[in-house]
Amino acid sequence: MLQKTHKISFHFYDTGGGDAIHIRFLGEDSNWHNILIDGGYAREYKNAFAPLIKEILAADEVVDHWIISHIDRDHIGAVLGFLQDKTIKDKPNAVKRFIFNSTTEPIQIPSEKISVRDGITLREYIKKSYIQSEPSINTKTKSIQVQGLQLTILSPTPEKQKKAEDLWTEEERTMKVGRKASQSDHAKTIAELKDLPFHQDKDEVNGSSIAILAEFGDIKALLLADSHPSDIEDSLSALRYSSTNPIPLSFMQLSHHGSKANTSIELLEMVKTENFVVTGNGIHNRHPDKEALVRLLEHGKKNEIKIKIHYSCDTNELRDLFKIDAEVESCYKFETTYKEIGPENELFLFEEITDNI
Repeated sequence: MLQKTHKISFHFYDTGGGDAIHIRFLGEDSNWHNILIDGGYAREYKNAFAPLIKEILAADEVVDHWIISHIDRDHIGAVLGFLQDKTIKDKPNAVKRFIFNSTTEPIQIPSEKISVRDGITLREYIKKSYIQSEPSINTKTKSIQVQGLQLTILSPTPEKQKKAEDLWTEEERTMKVGRKASQSDHAKTIAELKDLPFHQDKDEVNGSSIAILAEFGDIKALLLADSHPSDIEDSLSALRYSSTNPIPLSFMQLSHHGSKANTSIELLEMVKTENFVVTGNGIHNRHPDKEALVRLLEHGKKNEIKIKIHYSCDTNELRDLFKIDAEVESCYKFETTYKEIGPENELFLFEEITDNI
């Protein structure tokens, strides 16, 4: 059921380790508005965004923007499910605008399948339909305003967007991808992980992720997709935030499902919040990395913050992450929630409505 009790909500769907986010808010025009971000794997579309979109349409509402952060299948897959959904007849009036980066070089579409081809499919659909789309989104883009909701683009930089476009064009020709899966560190202890040096993610596709700062009144949230932390640090610095003047947040989504290479101490020091969302399920690519969570707990210990880790999934792998660490509860102040975020299922709810709308 679409919530109508709070002026803004953030809903993180369990899509088996992918990203699928619904932002719902009461706009300045006194109408309800809906923003979707990514959607998870194509197989998860029928369980997450398909019923949501139909419920939005049944309420005589629309999806104002659908943001596709980048071309990985755990982000873009559900969009392809939407394109193939024959039960939604008038797609251009269901989703008013896609926000999506892709190369502009014309190519032929081979018959085989990888994430790049998924991106081509979406690009070709947008070309054929009359859905409005943003031609290019990066840190030089002005913030996107939607009836009182401000979305500030923190990533990608124009340079990293260009690198990903060049990589995409090459992969369109060869249809090959050479990206390594991560190895699990879940069997390692806190003592083995807490002093390890940070090495930033070098994946060019992840670096092309559209990451945003969402602001609605006093509510601020970081939605980071698979972005590189140095880019987020630079963007926050440009907004005059720093370790001595951290940005106050309602919550922060850890980049890349909690990968150890996408959350740095420097970034954590630039934010002020106790709430962190993790969209990994502990199975797909073994994310979240335990090293990233230990880094987060060390940050909380240093700054005397009780860390709250909100998982969008509920698996044994997540619940057992600190099973071998007898000292974890005595050394760190933190709590975890699984699937249910906030008083309703998987929701952060803000600004309760007291007047009749």
